[in-house]
Amino acid sequence: MSIVSAWNLKRFQSWMALLRQGMVVSTWSIKVFRSDHFISTEPQYQQLTIPSLQASDVTDVPAEFVADPFIIQHESDYFLFFEILNKASGQGEIGVATSADGMTWKYGRVVLREKFHLSYPQVFKHNNEYFMLPETAESDRVILYKAKNFPFEWEVHCDLLKGNYLDPSIVQFNGKWWMFTGTEEDNFHVFYSDDLEGTWTEHPQSPIISNNDKISRPGGRLIISDGCVHRYTQADYPHYGESVRVFKVNKLTEQEYVEEEVSLILSGSKEEKDWRKDGMHHIDQLLCKDNQWLIAVDGHTFKNMNYILWKLDRMKSKLFSQV
Repeated sequence: MSIVSAWNLKRFQSWMALLRQGMVVSTWSIKVFRSDHFISTEPQYQQLTIPSLQASDVTDVPAEFVADPFIIQHESDYFLFFEILNKASGQGEIGVATSADGMTWKYGRVVLREKFHLSYPQVFKHNNEYFMLPETAESDRVILYKAKNFPFEWEVHCDLLKGNYLDPSIVQFNGKWWMFTGTEEDNFHVFYSDDLEGTWTEHPQSPIISNNDKISRPGGRLIISDGCVHRYTQADYPHYGESVRVFKVNKLTEQEYVEEEVSLILSGSKEEKDWRKDGMHHIDQLLCKDNQWLIAVDGHTFKNMNYILWKLDRMKSKLFSQV
């Protein structure tokens, strides 16, 4: 049998397996809740029964799921930025929702889309201006965006790094900017810079972690507490988006990096028909004026689907988006 014939046979067998067995789709949703603590080994799971935001809340594009929530407060309102997987394009886009109290959320619209996949929209304020650092790995760059008209209009500000880096997380600490990132090879990299837009240098110990899909990929905003940086990391074993752990960085200088694991803080409920049954992979939090934390998490459940019906749904979404 020729190489071409063998390849066609393998492809045909794969198609037949999809038709017989169907396919597994992961559906993500978002929950926002309040807590007295920013780290807890027993999160207030009683507050996680109903999602605050899900795909059906998105009104301007056909959404397959919503995930990767980041919270920020502007004046008296709260804004939630998150990934929307657009079924028509098959790409991640960035959406926003608003809230007056942090508990009841109203979907706004898509605020950023590119020709490549976007996710993980960390929004932060610096020098009285708003910036967004989403994952832009498909472009082979880490791109920083700046708000033209917060929260709805964003433009490219500059490139920070070249390379395929996942879920870049940024924080200003001890007079420097620090960026923690993951890679497809399950490595954890650290970079630093004197200025946000300046030259970024990789830490001499980086990659800090190699070939480890349990603790290498960032899972939320970097938080400073008690004089130390805390990083969240998503566990992608035994499957993607299994759980979230938190690490305390005990030493962070241009020469040294030392961390310790604090605890497992988020995982799936394992309860049938629960929106977060099969795992959680992201957390963000905002310290409010009442010294409570406003916390946003995501979670998912696996769903078996008929491949033909799934494909038809994608084709219908693409068709109607062009009308």
